[in-house]
This record gives sequence, C-alpha cells and structure tokens, in this order.
Amino acid sequence: MITLKGLIIREEPRGESSKSIYVLTAERGVISIFVRGGMKSGKNSASTQLYVYSELCLETKQNAKGETLYYLNSSEPQEMFYELRLDILKMSLAAYLSELLYFSRVEDASDINEVLRLTLNTFYFLNKGTKDRELLKSIFEFRLLCDTGLRPDLVACSKCYKYEDDRMHFNIRSGTLECEDCCENKDSMFGYVLDKKLLYILRHIALTDFNRLFAIRIAPELQVRLTAVTEGFVKYHFKERFKTLEFYRAL
Repeated sequence: MITLKGLIIREEPRGESSKSIYVLTAERGVISIFVRGGMKSGKNSASTQLYVYSELCLETKQNAKGETLYYLNSSEPQEMFYELRLDILKMSLAAYLSELLYFSRVEDASDINEVLRLTLNTFYFLNKGTKDRELLKSIFEFRLLCDTGLRPDLVACSKCYKYEDDRMHFNIRSGTLECEDCCENKDSMFGYVLDKKLLYILRHIALTDFNRLFAIRIAPELQVRLTAVTEGFVKYHFKERFKTLEFYRAL
C-alpha cells in the first residue's frame, strides 16, 4: 500500500460502474488508477472528481509485463477548486491544460514536483480569477514544455551572442534565437519575430525562479502576440489537435 497526493486530470469509464482516473503526482508523474465503483456515488466520489487535488491510498500489483497497476483503496480531497465548476470558460481552460499534461512526457521532467507545482498554482489562480486567463494559459503552455525537456535557448543570439535587438527571431523548431543581422531565413514558417517586450516575457516564463513566475502583467495587444507564440510552440512539439482548445476558443 502506498499513499500519494495528486491532481485528477482525466477520467475514463471502465465497465458499467468503475472508472480509471489519470493523476498528476510529484513522485511518479501521470499515473492511471482504477477506481472500483467510481461512476457511482460513494465515499471516494468527491476526491476522485476531475480537477480535485487529493490524497490517495493505493494498492499496487504487477502485470505480466512487469508494469505497476494502481487500484484505489481510499482517498481524501485536499483542494476542490470549486469555482472552476461555476464558470464554463474556467472549466474549458482547465480541460485544455489537463489535456496538455496527459499528452506530455511529465516523467521526463528534470523535476516532476515543479510540474505539479506549476499546475496547482495555475489552477489556483484560475479558480480564484485573480489573474488573466490568457496569461495563465501562456505561462502554463510555455513553462510546461520548458520543464519537460523542451526549454529553448533564449539567452542570446545563437550566432553572435547578442543579448537583445529591436527584432529577434525565435525559431520554434530549433529552439534558438537569432538577431536581425544573423537571421538568414526571416520568413521561416517556424519563426516568430520578437520585440524587446515580448522577448522579455518569454525569458521570464522560461527562466525565472518559480516564486516570481506569475508576478507579471502584460498589455492586451502584447498578450495576443504571446498567445500566438506559446500556442505555436505547443502545436509544433505535440503534433496534436487539441479539441479542448478548440472548444475554449469557441466560447
């Protein structure tokens, strides 16, 4: 028997009354847990809902392939993020962020605990409504990929090492930065032009200490350009069509 704390990010029915929940944990990344009778009302109902952070007591077994299977024994909710359920925009954005986590290789993160911390803080601010939704989305998208092994080199131009320019070119395929003079393919389909303000914001998201990560505000016109970059970065690296994002955008 083991005890873990984690955020429920996905659920799938198993038979008539049971379900599997996918949980982001600090110790093991995203794991699947079988919940007997999980589709019915019961003692574990509240703590195994979507977007609830819970303490989970688990039984473990090994299958024929040597893989660990998890079965829920008991659970206790730690944080419900109740306000998410009262706002369709918040709920739909939470669904998109959870889908990103599901398809991420969280286990490859240098520190899985940082991914969980990023997620819980994002959900906290989204739940409270104290931060701009689009900024939270951009921070989460970019930092998640950074923390799971895809952090781009935004320190300086990759060729001449110039720290900043009026126009810097960020290539999402190579993950490199080039100044105006060094960029040979200014019309690359993988390239985004960054002015000093947008470059500063991306550097902040990718490189700043976590305690300062959410301590920024940006103008609406800058947010539009930031959204284009972070969504483009996600789209290139995941190669997925996120229906949850399409639904969020349709609202």
